[in-house]
Amino acid sequence: MARTRIERYKNWKVVLFWVIGAACITFASMITGNLEIEAGVTVASFLFALSLAFILFLVGGLLWISVAVAIKELEER
Repeated sequence: MARTRIERYKNWKVVLFWVIGAACITFASMITGNLEIEAGVTVASFLFALSLAFILFLVGGLLWISVAVAIKELEER
């Protein structure tokens, strides 16, 4: 349980990072779910969407890893 203001702030920061990470993963999943090379889609736009989704997956994963580390540090105290 949080005892000081700083610890309460860290708890909100953890929740915020968790939600932002979930949003990044959700948007990346939405992008990759609709990726298809069809008529009117250039290779450049396809690769841009693919790289954007990959970056969003990486950012979301890094945010979730940082949340896991922060929770472990909070529990060890």
